[in-house]
Amino acid sequence: MDLKDVRDKLNTINKIVDEHLDFLLEVRQDEEVYKDDINDIGKMASDVLSALSKHSDLLHALSGDEKELWTCEKCGESTFETDYEYLVHPKLHLGCAVEKELA
Repeated sequence: MDLKDVRDKLNTINKIVDEHLDFLLEVRQDEEVYKDDINDIGKMASDVLSALSKHSDLLHALSGDEKELWTCEKCGESTFETDYEYLVHPKLHLGCAVEKELA
């Protein structure tokens, strides 16, 4: 699976979770108004679980060999535990890329 496929799947999951979380936050703010919506909330939870199971290939534990692929090209440190917001791609920390551009 290439990086584009992973990003597409993560974006799909993120969109579904965001849509449902917005509604659930509204429910928490005014539970009395939404008492009758329990079935809808259950359906939303099922949708989220369905999306996660549909893309379960992203949720498996990585082997040691796979983790070795997550090594920064610039600094040589692991990128595996780095949040994706701080990566340019799996093999380059954002900070390392910025340092490279400034140098």
